[in-house]
Amino acid sequence: MRSLGSMLAAGLFLFSTVSSFSNNSTYYLNSYSIGSGSATNVSNSTYKGQASLGGVSSSNALGAGNTTGAGGVQTEQLAVPQAPTLSNGSNTYYNKLGITLNNSMGTSTYPTDVTFAIEIATTSNFTSPSYVQTGGVLGASPFYQAYASWGGSGGSYIVNLTPSTTYYVKVAAEQGMFTNTEFGPSTNLATVAPSITFSVSPNSLSLGSLLAGSVVTSSNVTFGITTNAGSGGNIFVSGTNNGLHSGNNSYTISALSGNLASSSEGFGLQGTGTSQTSGGPLSIDSPYNGSANNVGTENTSYTQIFSTANPITSGSATLDMQAKSATLDPAGSDYSETLNFVASASF
Repeated sequence: MRSLGSMLAAGLFLFSTVSSFSNNSTYYLNSYSIGSGSATNVSNSTYKGQASLGGVSSSNALGAGNTTGAGGVQTEQLAVPQAPTLSNGSNTYYNKLGITLNNSMGTSTYPTDVTFAIEIATTSNFTSPSYVQTGGVLGASPFYQAYASWGGSGGSYIVNLTPSTTYYVKVAAEQGMFTNTEFGPSTNLATVAPSITFSVSPNSLSLGSLLAGSVVTSSNVTFGITTNAGSGGNIFVSGTNNGLHSGNNSYTISALSGNLASSSEGFGLQGTGTSQTSGGPLSIDSPYNGSANNVGTENTSYTQIFSTANPITSGSATLDMQAKSATLDPAGSDYSETLNFVASASF
């Protein structure tokens, strides 16, 4: 029995001091050993720690393009996400960017239980970064959620951004404890400046002769509007005289909202059509959306005649003017009205 005890002791001594080399054409293990190590749970309500027994004690360079990582957790790591795809809406987004995560790991996609976090900054070295939260708003801490929750292949938006600013974005992934990756390669794109363009044509037109008891209709006035405003835009009208005014006779054919055909006299505007290349749609607002001889009034206060609740490109709207005189109206060649058209956008 004494001899057996000596043999066991010698065996333990040899096991604890093993140090050798192992390699083949693919990998190289340099001076590995089993230490005395121990394992305990390190955790509280916020943090959890992981310890390994017999792992590599430090990172070492093994030559060009080859390094070792400390510990044995490297095998648990997910593939680092590739750069996401950004969109500024074909140069129309001034306060947001569209983002679509890259769900590919090369020959396969990430498992459905993998979650992703999005980091964003205005510098390429990510000085003072923020992190995208639910709803696309920015926060101070990384926020992880599933690929589908980030919009899947349809993507989602990062909102409340600054106009005319370049943003750099990158993504990290995790799949439970101790699997989170570093943030991967970044991509960048700029928001644009808020903009609105507006046109009116022609600048003047004639109603022709007013015949007592008959409704006279002008040719169309055409409006053009383009804006990248997130809440769209509107076109307003105001008048100088509240109708067709004759200075020579000190008389005004008053503007009204209603059916001119059943009125003794009056003047008003009627929207006749809208269109757009994209966005919108642009619509005619009441009471200017009537047909036949139903018109909307004008006065010295601005009144909305066309509107859209969304960004719009090459929006177009038309309206005509209709008037009716009464038999007892004083004759005159100077009946006129000056109309002011204004466009606004809701950024």
